Amino acid sequence: METERRRADTAPPRRRRLLRRLRRTLNALEERQRIQDLGYGLLVAAFAMALPSGSPYTAGGEAARLLAGTEEEVTQGLLYPLGAGLLQTVSDLDGASAILVLAALFLGGAFTLTLAFLRGLGFRRTASLPAAIAAFATPYSWIGATSPIDYAPGMFGASLLLWSLFRQEQGMRRGYQWRAIVCFGVAYMLHMELILLVPATAWAVAQHPAYRREAQVTAFSVVVVLMMSIAVGLSGPAESLRVDHLVSRALAGAIGPDPAAWLGWLKAAPIGFGVALFGVYQLIIAQRSIEARRAPAWIVAWCLPFLAPIAAGSPALQPIAPYLIPAGALGVADWLNRQGSSSREVRLGLTLVLVQAGVTVAVLLLR
Repeated sequence: METERRRADTAPPRRRRLLRRLRRTLNALEERQRIQDLGYGLLVAAFAMALPSGSPYTAGGEAARLLAGTEEEVTQGLLYPLGAGLLQTVSDLDGASAILVLAALFLGGAFTLTLAFLRGLGFRRTASLPAAIAAFATPYSWIGATSPIDYAPGMFGASLLLWSLFRQEQGMRRGYQWRAIVCFGVAYMLHMELILLVPATAWAVAQHPAYRREAQVTAFSVVVVLMMSIAVGLSGPAESLRVDHLVSRALAGAIGPDPAAWLGWLKAAPIGFGVALFGVYQLIIAQRSIEARRAPAWIVAWCLPFLAPIAAGSPALQPIAPYLIPAGALGVADWLNRQGSSSREVRLGLTLVLVQAGVTVAVLLLR
């Protein structure tokens, strides 16, 4: 009897000690994985800087022209002031070089954030790493990230917004909602085409477990706040020019319905996105077992805006839709995870990476 009492007295402290040790171990593992994600992102950024002439997309280059002072400033974004600050810091850079440096850094940041939200969703490294590499190795991603345009910042903004939407926890009342609004604002200011993600952001916030009783009111409030913020940013001198510029950027030129352009997209889009489109297919179309968990419904509203610039724009203004890159990585990781074992994830993931890298190299050599 005395022995049992002693056990009862000593059991709770032992459990607390074990729980503390387990918590410290998990925190150390999480910290190590964060450092690994950051290291992978830095490697990607360094690779982009080492090969900045990987067939840069020179038909655009709006940001570089703005920094050079050869075009009237109409862009309401963060890339222009960041580039101007970099030019003032490093005197021997020109506008195009400044944007290329920033693009490489944003590409690395987007890669890190993509790995972070995939890890937060519970994917093994054997699925998340090859999925991210394959998606970011698509021609649109690489051409955009090595060109003096704002496509790489767009991938960073989309990755930041996805990271925010998949983090369900909130440290304050309405914390999830306000975090999503702030992250969307940053994403939009980095790439104007991301205005097409307003419905997806509102739908994702409305589906949060804490807001489901007032889902419609929550979605409406998110849309109102976002659209009011965008309207304020567009107001001021040359407002009509700013609006036209926004529409043109969001819809790949906004040339209107053009069957000839649609035929061009039939070739440009599959080649340009490659594995990313395969990932999108896995997310919203592919059949899966009853046990396999589907992506949240709002991911459909995230991917479908891809059709808007195709319906109303021209492939001459490629690359487009930077938000498909992190979404494609999510879809590929989900497909790899459904293969059942880490060894199969590695084999299939490596195959996808090699195939996509080969296609991208071929596209760059043929440009």
